[in-house]
Amino acid sequence: MDTTPLILTGPPGCGKSHWIQTYATTTKRQLFVCPCRKDRTLRDGRQKLHVWARRTEPAILWLEGADDLTPEAQAFLRRILETHAPEIQFVLECRDAGKLQEPIRSRCKLQRLSPPELDIPYLNSNEYSYRRLKQIEFLKSEYPEILAHCISHREEEKSLTSLEADKLPEYIQKAYNPETLLGTLLHDNLALLASYGKCVEDAGSIWAFLGSSLYALRGSDAGSKAKGE
Repeated sequence: MDTTPLILTGPPGCGKSHWIQTYATTTKRQLFVCPCRKDRTLRDGRQKLHVWARRTEPAILWLEGADDLTPEAQAFLRRILETHAPEIQFVLECRDAGKLQEPIRSRCKLQRLSPPELDIPYLNSNEYSYRRLKQIEFLKSEYPEILAHCISHREEEKSLTSLEADKLPEYIQKAYNPETLLGTLLHDNLALLASYGKCVEDAGSIWAFLGSSLYALRGSDAGSKAKGE
């Protein structure tokens, strides 16, 4: 069985995760995942990689988002690739293989996946995922009326370029995506963008943040008018 390390690359939504899972099932090997996008320095993952790389049973080590690793973490990974057990295969999943150091690339085979050739107005390009695309293909063939309703609802949501604080209950009732609505407020507003980042970091309510932002903006607009008068 060929255990040469693989670099699996392709844009978001092209099915990299699905490809790796299918590959592991087809080759009948255990699959271990190291989330490099969450652990860019491999501070938490180094010990696990040391143990996994020395297993005597056939296994695949999936480095999710390997192109996000820091230079120091990539140097560590290079040493692991030189010394791992022969039963182990590394799969370095990434969006941009060029971010990997040349010594790593030279030790790996390259596997490219093409972007999806689907024109789906329901999704923005940065929202593509293999699971979502498969779901939409299923709705298109089995429940076209539901897909048509989803597309219509999304278009209605995107058409809201001017938001009103008093209509917040209406937005919630219509099940709009609060992050989509926030896009109209965050544009060119660095202070609000920083506050939004803090809200996400603290796992706060996006709807609450949207409501407080709308009321704050309404208050600042009223103050500006009063000064002008």
